[in-house]
Amino acid sequence: MRDELERYRDELHRMRLTEESRRALAAGLSRHKKKPRRTFRLAGGLRQAAVIAAAVCLLTTAAVAMVAASPTLRDSVFGEGGGYEQSSAFIGRSIEKNGWTLTITDCVGDDLDWYLGLELEAPEGTVLDEENYFFGEDQNDITLDFPDLKADGGQKGLRQIPDDNAADNRLSFLVHARAFAFFDGSTGSFNGQRVRLVFPGLSHENGTWIDEETGWEFELISDCDEIWDFGTLTVSYPDSTIRLEPNLPVTTLDVEATITEVEISPLSVRVLIEGDALKGHHSWVPRNAPDGYYGCMEYQEIILYSEDGSEFSVVCEDSDLSGSGCSGGTDASEDGYLVLRRTYGRTLNGIPSRLVDVDSLTAISICGVMIPLN
Repeated sequence: MRDELERYRDELHRMRLTEESRRALAAGLSRHKKKPRRTFRLAGGLRQAAVIAAAVCLLTTAAVAMVAASPTLRDSVFGEGGGYEQSSAFIGRSIEKNGWTLTITDCVGDDLDWYLGLELEAPEGTVLDEENYFFGEDQNDITLDFPDLKADGGQKGLRQIPDDNAADNRLSFLVHARAFAFFDGSTGSFNGQRVRLVFPGLSHENGTWIDEETGWEFELISDCDEIWDFGTLTVSYPDSTIRLEPNLPVTTLDVEATITEVEISPLSVRVLIEGDALKGHHSWVPRNAPDGYYGCMEYQEIILYSEDGSEFSVVCEDSDLSGSGCSGGTDASEDGYLVLRRTYGRTLNGIPSRLVDVDSLTAISICGVMIPLN
């Protein structure tokens, strides 16, 4: 471990970091050195393996510069704490175009979700006081491509982080990539993948209410025509996910099944429940979900327990489905399964609002089945 940390420090010095950036990255590496992360697998007994993750992201575009930046996701979204440290990496890279500087500050991720923090600084005297800025012509008009990864049901998006000083020349954004399931059938991971990042010019929309019949009409306003091309970034952050294969019996949807996989990360919980009795359940599970759809994934109770004695219910009304799925057809030959994947909470505009310190967790309860974590 010591040799790896020293090697990263040597590489960072050759990259001509600013002194402030060196201190920030050295502090981050020191935190990971003090407490190695855990990965668990429950299969015929619980065993622990230390996971060492290098929180360094490298960019290939020559125009990209190292800067001393404050981590946007830590300061404006998630806050400090164990959950952030266990899933984040400091980046601090920027591109300046005609007085407009875009900086990638930090990232947070697990296997199936990846968040990127952005800071945009306009020329001095520019006022950026709208609430709906984005890059290009709509919220998804950015290049966020993983050239080595094929994902089925993935999505990307961008959200402007609320500005505490609308009269200044700075904006903050959160970029999000999510994969519901990977093409080859495995869960895979964003961690370690290459990603291509390009952000077109800054825009916003002005809305005008016409009348009851017409509704709103929106005009696209271009604020900046520059293009920030960051080239290819290697996604790298700590892997703190607790992975279990409990194979425990569970009663769900009034039938008997088996909890086969459990994954708990600082960002979310993923549970796989399988069994022949779950086949074709859409033919007998009532449509009692809040949106009138089949209530087969919304009411599975998941509770996390911490070493301080507190507990936290991870329920759908306190988070979102985050790519949950099931075998709800009527084909008897299909596998019977439920996939429950839930984040720990979101704000009204879709920005995640909570990370969990996985090192503090002692147990998880799934549909009344208690599973110890240490």
